[in-house]
Amino acid sequence: MTLCCPKVTPDSPVLASRAQIEIDDEIVALEERTRALRTCRNSLSPISSLPPELLSAIFVHHAQRTQFLHEPDNPNILSWLVVGHICRHWRGVALGTPELWATPFLNSSTATDEMLTRSKMAPLNLKIGLQYRIDAIQKALMHIERLQVVSLLFLHGDTAGHRCIMEFIDKLSSCSAPRLKSLALDVGDKQAPRIVIPISFSAPNLCKLQLKHCDLSWASSVLTGLTVLHIKKVSLERLPTLDELVSTLRRMPALHTLTLEDALPTLSPHMVSLPHTSHTMNVQLLHLKQLRLTAKMLEVANVLACIESTTSEVRLVCRASSGDPNQEWNLSLPIISRALESCFKDTPNDFRQVPRSMQLSSPNSCIRLHYSTVRNPLSWAREMPCHDADLSAECPVILDFDFPIEMRRTILSDLGRLVPLGSIEAMYCDFFFACWDGFWADILTRGGARNLAYMYLRGPNQALEELLKSLRSRKHSVSRSVGGRSQQGPIFSPALSHLVFHDLEFDSSVFNWMRPSDFLDVLMDRVNEGRGLEHLTITSTSGIFARDVQLLREVVADVNWDEYESDEEYFTDTEEDYDGDFIDYEDYSDGYAS
Repeated sequence: MTLCCPKVTPDSPVLASRAQIEIDDEIVALEERTRALRTCRNSLSPISSLPPELLSAIFVHHAQRTQFLHEPDNPNILSWLVVGHICRHWRGVALGTPELWATPFLNSSTATDEMLTRSKMAPLNLKIGLQYRIDAIQKALMHIERLQVVSLLFLHGDTAGHRCIMEFIDKLSSCSAPRLKSLALDVGDKQAPRIVIPISFSAPNLCKLQLKHCDLSWASSVLTGLTVLHIKKVSLERLPTLDELVSTLRRMPALHTLTLEDALPTLSPHMVSLPHTSHTMNVQLLHLKQLRLTAKMLEVANVLACIESTTSEVRLVCRASSGDPNQEWNLSLPIISRALESCFKDTPNDFRQVPRSMQLSSPNSCIRLHYSTVRNPLSWAREMPCHDADLSAECPVILDFDFPIEMRRTILSDLGRLVPLGSIEAMYCDFFFACWDGFWADILTRGGARNLAYMYLRGPNQALEELLKSLRSRKHSVSRSVGGRSQQGPIFSPALSHLVFHDLEFDSSVFNWMRPSDFLDVLMDRVNEGRGLEHLTITSTSGIFARDVQLLREVVADVNWDEYESDEEYFTDTEEDYDGDFIDYEDYSDGYAS
């Protein structure tokens, strides 16, 4: 097709203007025709045959997945918007799906306004990150009848956030929130006055409540029919009595997740025995799957004694009080034992849930023990195990004990007898407290870890020395003797086949048991008894050199070494020996003024 442009002269500006208008109109018509052709072409694609309802469900699933992967204030949380830029049909479906816009981006007032409009009457999900706009939050909270999930976790000292929650709580007292299912509030521990949850408010579908640094009445009707309850950091004057707590839990027969952190009934630090309660006063939580309690040791034991459940996931964080820590431990141990038995016992389908791996760590000078029913939990299978691994199906039991140093041996020895260590196949150790003679025997019990095949160690020098002592042959040994150490008894961890050393330090001194040659002798002993290692990994470990690794490869088939060598071996000369080789900085200039 040939386009003919009208001839115009400088003397006819009116004609020129008219010609341009005609051309512009033709361009618009062509563009519209092109869009129409593209739409027709796209409609012939197989994906265009999907019903709008199915396409809408796919978009919603994609948006929810994106929101799960990113923090609420991360702009990437809106990356799902690309579905509206593919074609006109997809854009129309996206704009016609209110659920797609029901999680406003509260870091932008403009985006919040637009998403509130496009979501129409769909239930709203409000979640904030580290960055947010208070005006955007306030606009979204005005739609109280549409709120489904509200998570307002403000930073400490955020007075605007504190005021925002106060206004929201006041509105809840007088307005109904018929769709509200999940409510999470935190205003920090330095805000005054404290947030107090109303004694009652209309949220008939509320099933998940999370409160931190907030107070409430334990008789509140809000604490009824919940399936998830997290209460943390209640003020001292608002802590419940044991009767109040038991009564509250009885109003939640379907409860499957319970977390109480510094929200347990208090006890006198001078108590010589736990309060005796009748078995009939206990609360049965038959659906409880996760239980987390954080408080002083006796307070945790006091509450545990009143809960009857079949929960398989437990986290206990216990602190010693100012009283007698030995007495606290001895009084609490039988109750802790009962809780562990409920985690590792026969289930209705005759599948025995047993611990297959354990982790020992020492965050903030505490003793932390993780027991997992998985041999190699994903959260541990890394160079340096994570100290803050969340409670999950991978890690059903987490025990934290903040007790005086002199109690560590007692605690680890007692726990070694309570947990069925015969099933442990992997052990991850990442701790830095001082060890003692017979350390590994106390942790794993003598001959108890018969199935231990994998061991990861990162810790103090004493941990390495005690391990090499424990690994010695009990029958015949080419390694040097350890004074006073009996040669009798079961071999230590006979199934051990994979050993990982990370960030440790061998020592060439003859006055300890941490020389590379001692390690080599130990491995030779185990080979002679048919218990040799199959895999050895050494990373970021000093005091061991290439010649040592070459000898280790003669007794271990697979040795993985990162070739990290300490410089100490090469700096044994006196200062006078190499003064002549040192650079004379008085004669050297790098071009910079001093």
